Amino acid sequence: MAQPFSQSKAYRDLSLWDFTDLTEDQAREKFALLRWGSTTEMPCPVCGKVDKHYVRRTRHQWRCKHCDAVFSVTTGTPFVKRKIPFKKLLALIFEFISAPEGCAANRLHSRLKVTLRTAYQNLMKTREALWEQRDLSPLKGLVQVDGGHFCGKPRRPRKRAQATSTIVNNKLRNRKAGMVPLGKNSHIEPWNLKKLENRRVVLTLRQASPIPGMGAERTIIAIVKGESASSVIPVIRRYVDVSSEIWSDDGHAYVQLSAWFTHRTVRHSKEYATDDGVNNNQAECYFGRMRRGEYGVYHGMRSPYLAFYANEFAWRGDVKWMTLGEKFTNLMQRIFKCGPSKAWQGYAQGHRLGFEYLG
Repeated sequence: MAQPFSQSKAYRDLSLWDFTDLTEDQAREKFALLRWGSTTEMPCPVCGKVDKHYVRRTRHQWRCKHCDAVFSVTTGTPFVKRKIPFKKLLALIFEFISAPEGCAANRLHSRLKVTLRTAYQNLMKTREALWEQRDLSPLKGLVQVDGGHFCGKPRRPRKRAQATSTIVNNKLRNRKAGMVPLGKNSHIEPWNLKKLENRRVVLTLRQASPIPGMGAERTIIAIVKGESASSVIPVIRRYVDVSSEIWSDDGHAYVQLSAWFTHRTVRHSKEYATDDGVNNNQAECYFGRMRRGEYGVYHGMRSPYLAFYANEFAWRGDVKWMTLGEKFTNLMQRIFKCGPSKAWQGYAQGHRLGFEYLG
């Protein structure tokens, strides 16, 4: 059997031991090198002047020679005002990139010897940086599109429904109860039914690689409240170049795409791929990874932060051919380009995002 790239020797060019052996001062210097490429000469985050600024050694800060602003290595990044040591922060980021199906704070906080809230908050800052720095230039070539339902999953009703062909079909297809639409005769409690209001659709658009066997090159996701033409088509027209060819299933939401794109469909009630190869396997691959993360790692996602989780799995799919070192560098570059966190700065003091990223 062929060895997956993630199990090869080339993939393991970075390990957790590369960070656990560092002292706190060495970890801080590594942060400076990753951000500026130097520990002595750097641009001021306020005025942008590059110089050998005045050093405030006891506070591990610099004072700008031009505007007198005081800054540290995390100023102007999502980790500004962080309390977690740099050594643990580097280890947290490595754990994030090395986890194939997602990294749960509930598992990580005991490994790093920090509180659950500290692990959760810093992991979510990392996800937010990926969201803020995502590439939204239009996808080109062959693009596969599909939608998946997440959040807002009611529990199974107290009274079990009699077996029908639909129930038997869902069991044969190994569908989770929360993923199956409720039937007309379902006796579900009102408080349980209310959970459906939080259901969202993750719309994934994946640009397929022209090289056979390489999967998808780039992924864009969007969160919409329903898989309907009015919700889906504006997003697709925004993020897909008009010269592209789109493959999707035969759902009613995608029927009108042929008015703007070359559009081909596969009927999943009949087949997974047509005789001439039309499929949406790359979109299904994305949802397969995200479902495993939802049920096996995170044990649930909530609608206000669903965009962060969905985009995390888009990034994981896009960098699957990178080594651990390349993933680490890719993520750190995105973190340093991102400003202070909008959703998680002040989280411990009660600050909340207050809105959803939709569309």
